[in-house]
Amino acid sequence: MKHAIEYFSSQWYPYPWPNAVNLGGHGAGMEYPGIVFDGWQDKNDLLFWITTHELGHGWFPMIVGSNERRHAFMDEGFNTFIDAYASQHFNHGEYAPKKDAEYAPQTGDPAKDIVPVLTAPDAPTLMMPAELVPEKYRHKVTYFKGAYGLTLLREKILGPERFDPAFRAYIRTWAFKHPTPSDFFRFMSSEAGEDLTWFWRGWYFENWWPQYRLDGFVQNPASQGGENTVTVGVRNEGKLMLPVLLRVTWQDGTHTERLIPTEAWMLHDRLSLSFPGHGTPTTIALDPNQGLPIPDRRGLILIPETSTHP
Repeated sequence: MKHAIEYFSSQWYPYPWPNAVNLGGHGAGMEYPGIVFDGWQDKNDLLFWITTHELGHGWFPMIVGSNERRHAFMDEGFNTFIDAYASQHFNHGEYAPKKDAEYAPQTGDPAKDIVPVLTAPDAPTLMMPAELVPEKYRHKVTYFKGAYGLTLLREKILGPERFDPAFRAYIRTWAFKHPTPSDFFRFMSSEAGEDLTWFWRGWYFENWWPQYRLDGFVQNPASQGGENTVTVGVRNEGKLMLPVLLRVTWQDGTHTERLIPTEAWMLHDRLSLSFPGHGTPTTIALDPNQGLPIPDRRGLILIPETSTHP
């Protein structure tokens, strides 16, 4: 409890109530300002998560008073998002829970776990009114997709250096008020200084996903004192154009990376990227750390044998 209150207060917004009580009772987790309830038999990782989660509701939706009965992701999703970072901070990785029923319900790999939700034909969107979300998708969409969307925004799109100040400003500005999703979308775009309409549409109003593929490579020999280059073809086949990392690894063990931004795909579905050559590459990989929710990962790694024109 002490860690949760102190971490959320320092990271996002000061805890405003004079007390924080955690009562072990006969029911499941429930939250109120200043007091939360856990199951009296909860223990180990579950006790950490449910305590942190219920206390996290002090920020969403108690401080930032979103309409949880209509836009549940602004309550459960936002709270689950801050819980995940609280867990990392508390456990320092060594004792982190291997998986959690709300945030990463199956393997503990958010990028992999979200794919069935994105690709299921009957899955609701985050903007679906809460009362219309089927029970089988309540946690998967409201909690997990709601949280993971903010993780993508922080880790893959804006970076912590832009996301964190913007998110703090959002909480501070809307503290003890009642923002709607559109208020959040406009505020974050304004604070980040970037048009994020494409992400709001794809992740919140639709269930879109990224899908990239490598599309061949060619080695260009040096000419008249120049240096040789390697040109790699990349194709976009998805609707959600998240920034994607392209890594070329050379025979000497070094590698060259290029981050392909969302804007690169606005007018094209195919790109050619050139790198200074160090001989024949040993591997060419898209999303080498597997941090994006790409459903079909075939075609993301190329092991060159002979040069092929993109």
